[in-house]
Amino acid sequence: MENTYVPYASNHINIYLEGLKESFPELDFTSYQEKVRQAALHRQDMTEEQVNNLLVLSALERISMEEPRWTYAAAKVYLDQLYKKAAANRGYDAGKKYGSLYNLLQALTDMGIYSENLLQAYSKEEINELEQIIVPERDHLFTYIGLLTLADRYLAKSHSGDVYELPQERFLIIAMTLMMKESKEKRIELIKESYWALSNLYMTVATPTLSNAGKSYGQLSSCFIDTIDDSLRGIYDSNTDIATVSKNGGGIGAYLGKVRSRGSDIKGFKGVSSGVKE
Repeated sequence: MENTYVPYASNHINIYLEGLKESFPELDFTSYQEKVRQAALHRQDMTEEQVNNLLVLSALERISMEEPRWTYAAAKVYLDQLYKKAAANRGYDAGKKYGSLYNLLQALTDMGIYSENLLQAYSKEEINELEQIIVPERDHLFTYIGLLTLADRYLAKSHSGDVYELPQERFLIIAMTLMMKESKEKRIELIKESYWALSNLYMTVATPTLSNAGKSYGQLSSCFIDTIDDSLRGIYDSNTDIATVSKNGGGIGAYLGKVRSRGSDIKGFKGVSSGVKE
């Protein structure tokens, strides 16, 4: 989305600051507002992205033991950017925060980002029912760094990096993926229960699951163990296996107990094995 100019004279910043202040009445906004206004006054050609960065950084530098909730103020600024970008890319009113879940599934499946399994497993009626359980207010449970990490590493984007999926949709897609094979009589309730726990941050999932659930690539497991055989082919085949697992988001450990030790014989030649080296 192309950056637009936001002149200070347009009162855009003043209006936004007042809204932010109402959201966090426990914080002292006096110096924060003054710094942002002065910076914008001296840079009246600031783009929207530059204004948002100024709002975020000015909030982050005020985090202290006395006022730790500045991290949530910074998170709200960043969250509002996500809402706006997702709405523009998906074609709905940003004031709604979240758009159609079914349309999101269709769009990202057509792009090859989501697996076709989701649309095959769930009817449009079921997807619309699940859309109703999304609670946008739970986005405000994230600290700034938590939200930034989630958006940067885990939310589904287009191939060009455009924002499509939002935090609550990621949680719901995870629940839908994990409960896909459950019986149709109970899976909707299981999805609702799982979404509740995930979205309230009472429960989390393994990193590959958080990243790859519902998508057409990667896998959902964290940990793998590979046994390396005591042969040239075994050693190099293990290199390929380890690289493949790592590529798809898995962590891996290698068992080297089968590889002969240093000084062992090889094909009758005495003491020629170099063993395992760090």
